[in-house]
Amino acid sequence: MKSAKPDERKISLELTTYANSLRIALRRCGIFLKGDKAVGLLLPPQADLETYQQAVKSVLVGGGILHYAVPLVHVSAYKGETDADDAVKTVSRSNAVIVVIAHGADLPPELSVSLDRLEQVTAVKPYHLIAAARTVLDAVITRDQATALFSYPLPLMFAALRRSRPIEVTLEKLAASMDLQAVPEVKRAVAWEPRIEQLAGYGKATDWALDLVEDITAWRQGGVEWCDVDAGLLLSGPPGCGKTLFASAVARSCEASFFAVSSAVWQSHGHLGDMLRAMRKSFEQAIAAAPSILLIDEFDSFGSRKNLRGDGASYGLQVINALLEHLDGAVGREGVVVIAATNRPDDIDEALRRPGRLDRHIAVEMPDQEAREQILSAHAGVALPRDELKTIAVATSGYSGAALRQLTRDARRIARKARRSVCGSDFMSIVPPVAVLTHKERWQVCVHEAGHAIVGLALGTGDIEAIVVARQAAHRDDSVGHVEWRRPVVLNRTLWAYRNEIAMLLGGRAAEKEVLAEMYVGSGGVEGSDLNRAADIATILIAGHGVQGLGYTDVSRSRDLDQLRRTDVVLRRRVERLLAEELARAEDIVRERRGDVMRVAEALLEHEVLSGEGVAKLILGRRNSQF
Repeated sequence: MKSAKPDERKISLELTTYANSLRIALRRCGIFLKGDKAVGLLLPPQADLETYQQAVKSVLVGGGILHYAVPLVHVSAYKGETDADDAVKTVSRSNAVIVVIAHGADLPPELSVSLDRLEQVTAVKPYHLIAAARTVLDAVITRDQATALFSYPLPLMFAALRRSRPIEVTLEKLAASMDLQAVPEVKRAVAWEPRIEQLAGYGKATDWALDLVEDITAWRQGGVEWCDVDAGLLLSGPPGCGKTLFASAVARSCEASFFAVSSAVWQSHGHLGDMLRAMRKSFEQAIAAAPSILLIDEFDSFGSRKNLRGDGASYGLQVINALLEHLDGAVGREGVVVIAATNRPDDIDEALRRPGRLDRHIAVEMPDQEAREQILSAHAGVALPRDELKTIAVATSGYSGAALRQLTRDARRIARKARRSVCGSDFMSIVPPVAVLTHKERWQVCVHEAGHAIVGLALGTGDIEAIVVARQAAHRDDSVGHVEWRRPVVLNRTLWAYRNEIAMLLGGRAAEKEVLAEMYVGSGGVEGSDLNRAADIATILIAGHGVQGLGYTDVSRSRDLDQLRRTDVVLRRRVERLLAEELARAEDIVRERRGDVMRVAEALLEHEVLSGEGVAKLILGRRNSQF
């Protein structure tokens, strides 16, 4: 057997690469299913028609489909006129036709009405080349190498790729072939564009994303149906925690197109009809560029149908129904992963969160210390010493990713004025230093957390993993102490279990009163505080579960519960009475087990972190145990 000539090998690699970019579009058109079809493939800008035509034929031959005709629709480079005569004649004679259509072509009516489907073909991407090189050259090209290769004109790139030539040599030859000296070097700020593997601080969301990378890779290779891909995620978290950065990083790791939209962007197009058209266009663009990641920001702004009132109810209903239609089912948006970002997940219509639309809900928190170090290092533009970076990260506890980026801009501005590179002192001149807590400050917190622990253990609300009381605090830290509980999953809780939860939440306040003879502001004042959570549970018990009366109200969001208490005087008094009863019960437990509270508080004052096992030993009276 004669070996392939160099030109034949080059064309084979090129055709295989282009064929890889066509398979998804052909699959959507149903070409690999039974029954003949007449379809059109809309090529990306500056595409070579003849190359795509040969690539389509190679895909058909590889699939054993030999009866399809593949005519072309040209666009004149001089006048921009469309030549579709050959395609019109072919479609009129045959039911099995794949028309390859140049970008910008104006299809005549007799052709457009005869086609069963028009499908947009994505541009050739690095992962298409990676797969083709593995098949044709038996060579492994990394993602970084493929990205570098695609920085050169495609014909030049394919000419340089040879079976016996290492990729490193290919890149050197390509670089040497370009007249780099003709282009003056311009230093530009490099945007931080991490992959999901390079991001810290996202927890379960990172696990979901890494699974998605594997699923999309398998889907591209035909090993997984799209209906088996987790193609919808509701990502919630406080403002500035990096939801947009996460979505774009997922797109880079999946080597997918990235689109970012929001309710406000769609509404800016005009009235209801204009908004719905903009919404439809966003989904169509994402489908045409599949695989793609579509980020819908401010997802809670769509609201919930059960809360629609007044003149805007009809408008809101039509918007939500349209969004449901676009999200519904994996088949309708094959190749498109939707990530919906929100600060208020409870405000979202339940139907939007149904599996098949948004399959998962994952909450992300503010960046932890490791993530803060990473963000600061990425945006500083220089390599800060490790100890300085750690000091800044500790001092910026409670900062969002957006706040850290603003801090970095301010620090760089200080350095520019001093005509030098940015350094750690520039950051610390803006951020107040970490404050070391005094003995008195820590003792109050230790007593408070010990009260939670002892009351919770006495009432069986769970097992303690650990109790933490920090020795120092950054200026944005909301809390310096907490109890980590391990709770069993209970499908049908008793009403007394909820009352026990309230007593545990008020246990810190009870311990302050009984041990310190004074109460501090740490129990309330902010959303998510002990008093806020206890009041919400009490409101749900009274308004939704028939405690102190058999009335019923379907309200669960903290904001709505607060509004209910404000407007219903009788309910508010009942809530206050229930809270007072559970505070008194917590105080009784603290008085009865004052010795346990003191032992736990004293151990926390000394050790900062106390394990659940350590708490158990203390309660048994072995005060000299090591933790």
